[in-house]
Amino acid sequence: MFLTSPVKNITWAAVFFVTLLVFLLSLGYSAVYLQVGEMRPAYRYRIVIISIFIVVLLMFRSAETLSWLDGVVLAIITAGLLFYSGRRSG
Repeated sequence: MFLTSPVKNITWAAVFFVTLLVFLLSLGYSAVYLQVGEMRPAYRYRIVIISIFIVVLLMFRSAETLSWLDGVVLAIITAGLLFYSGRRSG
């Protein structure tokens, strides 16, 4: 009863992924604050990019639509955004 497919019940999937995104963002902020002690714009951009990457990756995996090529494209886009965020906020 509690195990549902994300394709069949989109409401539960949306709630799960939004909750996961909030959790990853707060975990990232906490980790940076514990290690560095301050929050710079570069850290903020990186936390958001990595959190969104993880959520999108899990969304594709749960829908069983992530092929190896999609994963490579997603990784390249994420690497480019991380590189750009370091240049932009510095």
